[in-house]
Amino acid sequence: MWAIAFSLLAVVAATPRGPTAALSVDNITPVVGQIVHFDASASVGHDEGKGRIVSYEFDFGDGTGTREQSSPMASHAYSLVGPKWASVTVEDARGNEGSASVRIEVRSGSPPTGGTPDLTPKSAYPIPAQPVEGQVAILSITLANVGNATAEAATIDVTDQRPNGTVVAIGATSLSASLAPEASVVVYSPTFVAMGVGNHSLRIIVGNVTPAETDVEDNMLMIGMTVLPATGPPPEGAPDLAPQSVDTSPAQPVEGELVSLSITIVNRGTVAAESAIIDASDVRPNGTIVSIGTTVLSTPLEPGTSAIVSGLSFIAAGVGDHEVQVTIRSVAPAETDVADNTLTVRMTVLSATGLPNGGFTLDAALLAGGLAAAAVAALLVATWLLLTPREMEPLEPPPPEPPDDSPPPIRPP
Repeated sequence: MWAIAFSLLAVVAATPRGPTAALSVDNITPVVGQIVHFDASASVGHDEGKGRIVSYEFDFGDGTGTREQSSPMASHAYSLVGPKWASVTVEDARGNEGSASVRIEVRSGSPPTGGTPDLTPKSAYPIPAQPVEGQVAILSITLANVGNATAEAATIDVTDQRPNGTVVAIGATSLSASLAPEASVVVYSPTFVAMGVGNHSLRIIVGNVTPAETDVEDNMLMIGMTVLPATGPPPEGAPDLAPQSVDTSPAQPVEGELVSLSITIVNRGTVAAESAIIDASDVRPNGTIVSIGTTVLSTPLEPGTSAIVSGLSFIAAGVGDHEVQVTIRSVAPAETDVADNTLTVRMTVLSATGLPNGGFTLDAALLAGGLAAAAVAALLVATWLLLTPREMEPLEPPPPEPPDDSPPPIRPP
């Protein structure tokens, strides 16, 4: 019996523990319709190997939530008054999970005045335009606000109806910034694998608009996509895209500062690349991997030429050395060489004082300490010289006067 107990204890001790989840929000008492931002970036994995955190799944406590995602950030606007328990579940590469929750009290708010937004998906197209079966694709969606009030938030949900009639959820994305009346913005769907040769129907639905819309008849768009069979690279060759350089602006950001990426992509192949998907992520000093975002190469890139891709930005969080990683994938036509599709560059995030790691480095501290000690010593010596009275030395006797050899004075008779 004791042997069994000790064996069970040994098994439990040898089992790797799961990640430790953490969840915070920027407002625990929002009003109805107000956007709440959720942050699970303080979650910690067991180690930097298979114990690292690979996905975050948010439950907003009102029957809605997100699917598993690589970003530790989420946002949501509540539509009903009352207490809500929001939670996040983090999962590591071993499949172990950890959860954390926070209580949110949703308050009533006054209805919006001055009109309402009216979001509509004006157009969309897949990248690549005709993916090969098994290739990773993404959907570029142009979203317009044809209403008379600014839209603060919205979700865009995409589904794929395959040639056999099966409907598969591609996923949802969010409006990342407010959209003013008569303005438009391009958003990208989650990436998906093109499965099923033939004609597909992609459905785009806009929902959860904040403030609420009054016209929802134009919130859906259907587009077609043809998936081609895999036939191998063209006989004349294939493209070979590689990230040549990644520049961050600013080069050494201060913690909390917005960082913009400028990515130079080169085509080392023998055939023009019609399109590609570019992913970027930030590996923080604590080992946490945070998705920066996804963008696309939407114009052809001829062999031997390069192009600069911009539009990705993120908040520098975590003082110290970061690794910004850029990966190119889903190139059309398909590549044969993918060994050079990833580039990692180092970026140092400074503290608010402008020094890494939250203060002085050891060399700087020793130099500053030596200079300070020398200055103090010089000041003490100068003060001692000024304040210490000098002792009087004994006076020497005056030298003897020379003998008087002059004749005596002449006296009158």
